[in-house]
Amino acid sequence: MSGEGVRRRVAQKNRAPIGSNGQQDDHSTDDGSAKLGWAQWIFLSIYFTGVVYGSQFIGGHLPKPWPSSDHGDIRDLSRFSEDRATQHLLTLTSFRPRTVGTDGNDKFSVKYFLKEAEAIRKKASPVNLIEIDHQVVSGSFRLAFLNGIYERRFNNVYQNIHNVLVRIGPLHEYSESNRTLLVNCHFDAAIGVDGASDDLSQCVTMLEALTVLAQRAPLKHRVLFLFNGAEESILQASHGFVTQHPWAQDVTAFINLEAAGSGGRDVLFQTGPKHPWLVRAYALVPFPCGNSFGEEIFQSGIIPSDTDFRIFRDHGSIPGVDIAYVENGYVYHTHYDRVEQITPGTLQRSGENLISLIYGIVTSPEFQDLENCVECATDSAVYFDFLGIAFITYSHRSGVIVNCIFVLAAIATIFAELRLEFITSGVYTSSLRKAKLLGLGIAAAVTAVIVPVVSVACLAYLVSFVAPMSWYASPHLAFFLYGCPTVGMVFAVHRYFLSGRVMASTPIGLRESIIYHSVGFLWMIVLIITTSYGLNSAFVPLLFLAGPLPIRVMWLNFQPLTRRDLTAFLTAHMTSVSIPTIFGLYTLLSMLRVFIPIFGRSGSELNPDVALAVLVSFSIACLMSYYGSLVHVTDLKSSSQIAKLFAGIAFGTVLLISLTPIGFPYSSPPNGIAPKRLALQHFHREDYDLAGKQVSEDNGLWIVPLDFIGIKPLSGIFNLTGALSADCVGKLYCGLPFIYPIIKLFRHHLVVPVREEPRLPHHPLLVNTGKESITERLTKWTFSAELVDHSNIYISPAAHCRLTGWNLTAAEPMNGPEWNGRPTYFVFLVAGYEAGKTKFDKVFSIELECRSGLLNSSDASSSSSSSSPVTVESVRITVVNHFLAMTSPLLDRVLTQLPSWVAEIHWLNSLQSYVF
Repeated sequence: MSGEGVRRRVAQKNRAPIGSNGQQDDHSTDDGSAKLGWAQWIFLSIYFTGVVYGSQFIGGHLPKPWPSSDHGDIRDLSRFSEDRATQHLLTLTSFRPRTVGTDGNDKFSVKYFLKEAEAIRKKASPVNLIEIDHQVVSGSFRLAFLNGIYERRFNNVYQNIHNVLVRIGPLHEYSESNRTLLVNCHFDAAIGVDGASDDLSQCVTMLEALTVLAQRAPLKHRVLFLFNGAEESILQASHGFVTQHPWAQDVTAFINLEAAGSGGRDVLFQTGPKHPWLVRAYALVPFPCGNSFGEEIFQSGIIPSDTDFRIFRDHGSIPGVDIAYVENGYVYHTHYDRVEQITPGTLQRSGENLISLIYGIVTSPEFQDLENCVECATDSAVYFDFLGIAFITYSHRSGVIVNCIFVLAAIATIFAELRLEFITSGVYTSSLRKAKLLGLGIAAAVTAVIVPVVSVACLAYLVSFVAPMSWYASPHLAFFLYGCPTVGMVFAVHRYFLSGRVMASTPIGLRESIIYHSVGFLWMIVLIITTSYGLNSAFVPLLFLAGPLPIRVMWLNFQPLTRRDLTAFLTAHMTSVSIPTIFGLYTLLSMLRVFIPIFGRSGSELNPDVALAVLVSFSIACLMSYYGSLVHVTDLKSSSQIAKLFAGIAFGTVLLISLTPIGFPYSSPPNGIAPKRLALQHFHREDYDLAGKQVSEDNGLWIVPLDFIGIKPLSGIFNLTGALSADCVGKLYCGLPFIYPIIKLFRHHLVVPVREEPRLPHHPLLVNTGKESITERLTKWTFSAELVDHSNIYISPAAHCRLTGWNLTAAEPMNGPEWNGRPTYFVFLVAGYEAGKTKFDKVFSIELECRSGLLNSSDASSSSSSSSPVTVESVRITVVNHFLAMTSPLLDRVLTQLPSWVAEIHWLNSLQSYVF
């Protein structure tokens, strides 16, 4: 700005307001800036509400299914058809149950995919070569499930797992190379569900995409469609393919298709590792959606899910993308995951995106010359969509440069404008006073985030005792419970700083600029930190820093009368923060749609009220960070009333959920789907001592609530007479039939002793068939067990012994959580369908190295005669069989008593524990 412009602003600022007596008020800090009142804040509230509903409407747009009644011909096989895909879906969901080892999964579904693939081959264009293969595979691997959080590490063993593979490419004379793009889905389902969305919806999308590609001109490279039959059994089929199938050697990149909801938008949530060109290819699809912030959240392990992406990445060293549905996550892994729950347009959107992405990847220069692509293995992608309208992506390396440029630009802009504000304020300000003002501004901005978040987290902790998860079926309550007190606290914090002598004696315009740019300074610090840690989510603070500054400078420096014109000032402010506001609200809503349903299955160790409160409060406090400066230009009476209003709303909401049925967390159709998840296992248990003698035998009903609330809402339904907490000290893995290694995730469970024994075809019958001394300390033990399609083996060497090897897996054993100071090993064994077989014999051996001459009373057992030799325990082994497709009269009676808002899974178990 020219010197004349500065002088003009000084002159305007120095015209202090005139009182009614025509004299200048020497004690006033009013510099003539316009003040906000109720009307302006109501307008801002309407603006925020409009952004919320607008972002949901725009971002949730789905294309019209093709063909429809008014356009398209279903006989046109060259275009993706949701109608044809839905017909496949209806047929496949009729094959139930579809867990590994059942006819529905390993027999009928496999035959269907093979039949349809053959039909597509017969109708394909003669220039396309289609190859079909049916893989039946066995293997093993180690896995730190969900990144090993809560010590969920285990050993995964599988046999006779089924994969259907269809490879399409140009005829050999037209082929340029053997490079192959892998597209993967899984057709098996979780226990007791149809799995229409997870993951048959993606499989039928792939089947229809294959139909379309078969009719078109050939691609330059091959595309391999993998319909895998064992993902829900923890990623086994993909492992079998990538480590053992000969076609896997030619795979250059992959697309993994998943579902964690009932449709809606398909979201990109994992990429790479590295290889930013994959995201550039995805950016060209018709309906891109996703951001690298969500990717880093998922890969942190806090979301209790995993996908085949991990197997292709870790065991195949293949780069790829992971895409999934996330809308209406309430139906995930419940009986509600049916065809009718999938939103019309979902499959059309997914199919059009998939076909476009296939073309984008196989025609990209990087795919055709991956070995010579230096950037591919050394750089990653920053990406995000804006309301589903625009998709922005750039490399991490470019992001670092951009971030540094904007940090420097922010420093220059903040310094220049604050210097100008101090000059034109009309009040002499010493260097010490300037430092105090800037320090107070930064303190106010920081406190306006910390104090609301901590306060609301404490409120949520208290609420969890009287009305836990009240927002679960009514997500809008989260705003009234945790958003409103956050807003009120932001007002209160800024009013507190405004009441101080230094701030109170500062002209309003200068005060507003100090708070505004203090917020910008803090976002700059966050940007520096996230960039220095190499986080691709650094784009979030970049938007909050880069979005406001240019517009702020343009409006307030080049239009000096802006502050005196209320409309112009508010327009300037709202325009400057419009990008971070819209993006922030859009992202917050997206996160809530993902996390609120997840809290229904996140276990007993995380208080979901506190977690949600922190998420909502922190997000709103950040979104309001720039709006905090407006509190300093709001008249004191209005700001005080607004703070009290939001506090009153929060208090009224707490009373409402505590005293009325509104706070009940669960619902079922027709009132919406928000079920309480519950696992019921009717088991028979036997314990054997060192002499092989049975020392105990009992039956029980194991009740496992999957959320934080536990069994309390069902206490009037179950007869809990004699119910016991699990004996996790005296028994290995609590003496319970865990199917997955989640002993530390679900602790609020009960065992109800029952007389009725589940009618099981057989028991595990573990037999020690041999004991061979290799060295003085090293012994090889051989065992045989009768297992079924889903079984577990728990192993715990005694404190003086060490497990040095086994033949259960090719890799060395992976240990789980400690038990009484002893290591434990969790083995998950799954077997696919074999005609005429309901069980199989598993022969395995372990090698134990034990220190001689040591005797621990807790590890020893002697006969009743004191003269008998003492035998020392070397190892404890428990074998569990899961009969997933079976029920019992006891379970049937319990199921009839459950309310409609419960989504349960149930099965039978046999468990035998041995000491050797």
